[in-house]
Amino acid sequence: MSLWNLLATTVLLFCSLQAEATMTLISISGDSAQDLSTATKPVIYGGFTTGCVGDGTSTCDSCTGADNSGSKLWTCNKRNAYPSLPVIVRLQSTNTGASAANAFVKINDNKISLNTAQTFADGILNTQITWGEICNAFGKSTDCSGGSFAGDMTIGLDVSSGGSTTSDSMTFKIAGRVAATDGSDWFYTDCNTADATGNIGFCHFEVFPGDGKIYADNLVVAPGYPASPSSGIEYTNVAFFYEEQLSGEDDNTTLARLSNASGYFSVGVNKAASPPVADNRITGLSNNVRYCMVMANQDATGIISYFTPLPGVSGSPVTAAELCTTPTEVIGLLDDKHCFIATAAFGSDMAPEVQSFREFRNKFLLSNSLGKAFVKFYYKHSPYYAHLIAESEVAKTAVRVALWPLLLFARMSVAFGFWLTLLILSLGTLSTFEIYRRLVMGKNFRGEL
Repeated sequence: MSLWNLLATTVLLFCSLQAEATMTLISISGDSAQDLSTATKPVIYGGFTTGCVGDGTSTCDSCTGADNSGSKLWTCNKRNAYPSLPVIVRLQSTNTGASAANAFVKINDNKISLNTAQTFADGILNTQITWGEICNAFGKSTDCSGGSFAGDMTIGLDVSSGGSTTSDSMTFKIAGRVAATDGSDWFYTDCNTADATGNIGFCHFEVFPGDGKIYADNLVVAPGYPASPSSGIEYTNVAFFYEEQLSGEDDNTTLARLSNASGYFSVGVNKAASPPVADNRITGLSNNVRYCMVMANQDATGIISYFTPLPGVSGSPVTAAELCTTPTEVIGLLDDKHCFIATAAFGSDMAPEVQSFREFRNKFLLSNSLGKAFVKFYYKHSPYYAHLIAESEVAKTAVRVALWPLLLFARMSVAFGFWLTLLILSLGTLSTFEIYRRLVMGKNFRGEL
């Protein structure tokens, strides 16, 4: 190889290495939430509501519990974004030939100028951009009051040399929800007795007591969940707000004290299930203390909206009995769902089949002394067998097959009532036996088989 060819090869190799410079994420701050599950395109969320003024360095909690138009339950965000809050992104680059002068930020396909200059030192690119700048770049007002937005933000380095440009960058998805200011997203329409049309999240639950906990039973979700409250954003959690009943209070008085600053518990939603389900345990409560609670829907930006309508408010069909209960140790002995044989067989205590057995237990077994005695006996002896079942796939399959008739009975009982289901299945069993007796046993008797 000649000297000139060697030099040309070296130059080409150098340019190739420069072109293959990589950009990796170090950190993001100043966001309401982030999703780093897709390394090639992380998501930065901003959730905007009224109710707090930040310090210019971190998000603020807008769930203050203040009275707002006669209600203390209104849309808020515990990690609220605001226009002056800076989003700071730190990236590591292998582009050794770059400097701060080569840094850029693009919103969608448009490069923008920043109020704070980017810095680049020791391979680290620091970018600071306020939410007001982001909102403005997406065509919204700089006070972020112009509605929700979504799109791409690319941060990188462009190095020009010899008529060519080496680009080293990372693209982020930006999704911002600006909550309504007219109160239209404060409450859902309870969907246990009313059509769920118009709701976009979970829209019904009923409390059930446990040991140091409360179960949000009979969770109902609107069709099409998780429909988005705004572009690029989905509901991800169900939030519960609760108050401990004070001495001398009745349920309605306790409910009236509920606010978006009350005790708070948030659980994730399994959106892959059909219908979607949430871990419905509200834990860390005290036994023999009465609690009242409401539910709300939380989206990926952290915004909490669509609360349970309180009894007596705007014709709400919800009753205090559905929202107030007392955790007790006695019931708690019956509610350790991890000991369910059905849980071991179906693989999860959130499986739809287990949910059906749980609903049957709550409605038909725990409502009478005989049923409670049976459940107590079951919980005493089931853990040992559940452990054995969980360790064998063959046992799991066999138990699932054995449980299907009971599952059918449980689901029919919840849908049609216990006694009607018992009558229907009894008549079906008798009819089947009669057909068998006439067609099979009759032939045997006559010697036809």
